[in-house]
Amino acid sequence: MRRFGAVVAISTVLLASGCGSSSRPSADDISSALRKGQDSVLGSASASLTKKEADCVGKVFVDSKLSDSALKAVVAGNKAYKAYKPSKADTAAINALAAKIYACLTPGTGG
Repeated sequence: MRRFGAVVAISTVLLASGCGSSSRPSADDISSALRKGQDSVLGSASASLTKKEADCVGKVFVDSKLSDSALKAVVAGNKAYKAYKPSKADTAAINALAAKIYACLTPGTGG
């Protein structure tokens, strides 16, 4: 159940975050950002992610249809998230990723 909460937290925060710049962040950039602790867009929830789980979620995000702006929001951290307004496409993209994110956070499912 705790892992499901992390999936919801990742999805919710991603939809509420944003920042600007021109290139798409890498899976490593996202993984590092997710594990930042209190400065992460997930706050203390990210402290429970293992490197393997964060790497998996980062790859899922980068391989998805999420916009570069949405991914940059994750990398920017909690100070930038309030400015981002998710597009309908980003909302649909993150909703489509829930099962893949859950698999990253659930032992024995490939994550």
